[in-house]
Parts: sequence; structure tokens; C-alpha cells
Amino acid sequence: MKAAVLGHPIDHSLSPAIHQAAIAALDLDMTYQAYDVDAHGLARFIGDLNEDWVGLSLTMPLKTEVLGLIPHVDEVVELTQSANTVYRNVSGEWALTNTDVFGLSESIRTAGVHLSSSVGILGSGATARSAVVAAAELGASRLVLAARNVKASQEIVRMSSALGVDLEIVNYGSLDLTKCDLVISTLPGATAINYAPSLRINADAALLDVSYSPWPSELAQWWPNSHVISGKEMLLWQATKQWHLFTGTQAPVASMREAIGLPA
Repeated sequence: MKAAVLGHPIDHSLSPAIHQAAIAALDLDMTYQAYDVDAHGLARFIGDLNEDWVGLSLTMPLKTEVLGLIPHVDEVVELTQSANTVYRNVSGEWALTNTDVFGLSESIRTAGVHLSSSVGILGSGATARSAVVAAAELGASRLVLAARNVKASQEIVRMSSALGVDLEIVNYGSLDLTKCDLVISTLPGATAINYAPSLRINADAALLDVSYSPWPSELAQWWPNSHVISGKEMLLWQATKQWHLFTGTQAPVASMREAIGLPA
């Protein structure tokens, strides 16, 4: 069996460490490698896959580029217009799903964060769209979105309406998130910290920062309490779902956690 993570750039990816740890733990005859593939090379890479391949993990900038290449998509992909996983469906055909939503929601659940009201989201890209779905699944009734890209924010307006969640869009100069139980930052680490001075939060709010390299991120270090969830948690949990789709086996979570330095 073969699987891989694709993206551009790709050297920073921890996906090989996670999946290779699972391969070793279960002693499978399988390889998982990283390939530097940009948007122009994606179609050719997928077209060259043979029967040895069981799946692909996709990172930026491929999560939206893949949508026109594989027709079989699930409801989460249709809603988020983002896919990070190529796998074989029950008919053996290539299909797309988005395990980032599961990665986000499971990270929040396992951290013991309970959403009683609002969630703040920094950013409006593909990961932010996944965060909207995850927050709605966990019971958030209201979202506060900080966005600069008008077109991208309108896509999240559409999603929120479909999910039945109230949405408020704020600008980065006035980040009032005081009514939020949780803030999810989908911004690059170096960008997110620039907005910290204008960020108003309640004293008990939790942070999930998807930027994990380096960790702790600057925003995580700035956060005024210890309720901080590493982006590595999201990466781990989305990978466990990918692993099951690729191999049909349950992911050896403990081994995968250890491989990327997460506590047991």
C-alpha cells in the first residue's frame, strides 16, 4: 500500500511522522511519503496513481484545487468547498472528504471545552470554513468572524446560513470577542500575533491555534490563560480519520501522538 501528503511547500509537514508511526505500530506493508506538488502538478499526480495507492493527504494550496479533479465528494466537502483527503470509496473509486472538520471538533472535545454561546474565528480561508462547521457541530449558536477577504467571508455567510448559525463579521481593528467561549485562529503564526493588541476576550476563553510550527506559537504564548489547544491536536485527529479511510484499521492514536511530541 502507498499513501502520501502533497502540498507546496511540504518540508514542514508532520503528516509523514504521524502516518509512519502508525505503519510501524501496526507493522503494515505500507509507505507514506511527502511530495512537493503545486496546483499545476496535482492533476498529473492523481492521474498517475495505480492500484498500489490507497490515499492522499492534501495541504495548501491543494485543498480547493482538487475539487474539480475528483467527482465523488461528501456533504462536508460540498459545504466547505475544501477537501484534504483523497481515498478509495466502497466501489474502489477515488473520492474526496474533509477530515479537518473532525480534527478541529475532536481537538475541542478532548480538551474539555464546552461551547455555551459564541465562537470567534480569525481568518476566512479553507481552514476557517472547516472551523465554522466544527463549531456548529459542537453546538455553537453564534460565530464572530474576523476577515479581510470580502469574497471569502461571503462564502462563510452562505455556510452559516445553511447551518442555521448566526454570524457577525468584524474587522481586525475592533476584535471584540468577549462573548466567545473559544477563539480559533486559522491565521499563520506570524500574522496572528499582530492582531493580539486589538483582541478583546473574556478571561476564561480557550484558544485553538492551528498554526503549530513553531509551537507554542506567539499567539499561544501571548494568550492570557492556560486554556490553549495546539494545532498539533487538530493535525493528529484529522490524520486518525484519514488513516481509517486509507487502511480500514483503527488508528494507533498513542503512537501517532508520541511521534509529534504530544502528551499522552
